[in-house]
Amino acid sequence: MKTMLVGLVAVVTVTHALGQAPISHHDGGPEVVVDRAASDIFPESWLTEKVSAKAEPLAQELQTPGRAIVDKALAKYPLPVLTKNLKKVYLVGNLIYSGVPTGGTNSRSAVYVVSKPKYSEAQIEGIFHAEFSSILLRNFPNNLDREAWQKVNPPTFTYLGSGVKAVKAKLASQRLNGALHEDGFLHSYSQASLEEDFNSFAGRLFMGSDALWDAVEKYPKLMTKADLVIAFYGNLDASFTKEYFLSLRQKESPDGSQRPG
Repeated sequence: MKTMLVGLVAVVTVTHALGQAPISHHDGGPEVVVDRAASDIFPESWLTEKVSAKAEPLAQELQTPGRAIVDKALAKYPLPVLTKNLKKVYLVGNLIYSGVPTGGTNSRSAVYVVSKPKYSEAQIEGIFHAEFSSILLRNFPNNLDREAWQKVNPPTFTYLGSGVKAVKAKLASQRLNGALHEDGFLHSYSQASLEEDFNSFAGRLFMGSDALWDAVEKYPKLMTKADLVIAFYGNLDASFTKEYFLSLRQKESPDGSQRPG
């Protein structure tokens, strides 16, 4: 997934439910890097003219709070899931991929997250969860029942092909869109690819989005996809149950901010 900046909206912040202390790189967790943005943070294949990945350094005053946000996000995963699938998390001030500004992206074993002063903690953490879900989906493709997923979509529906294509087609909004819910999509950007569709659920599930759960409870197709995502994570680790994700659920105020549940 490449989290696009177009239509990026806040999702809710939650406290972790696994009861873990902050995960350290020395414990086998990923290294959180907040002070690098040179080209060597990217895979060589991203430095081609076609992709031309570029990043700008994270502002110094955002480095300590940014690290704390990532630590909180990491604490929602059992250590073995992190150890086997994630080596580094890069927090940067700006990110461009294939000529498109993005809020985040991922490589084989690293997640890249943009942090800006105008971003809420929830936005930053949500980007991490969505991007990490892409790595997990690649590493464990058989954990997701893709046939069941495709059956939820309208018979004639075809994904656009990628997030970049969605941006260029002006279909990159990540605001929940009730007009799309009956067909099983959370928003326009989830129609970019199956991966983006999966990400849209995974990110919000880990953030305990009350708006997501409200939509899921109202629209059967959304419920089916949410259950498939939860089953995917349950295949990764037995602690990822529906009850676990429901325990993360947070109520949202009318302005979209979090209030205690």
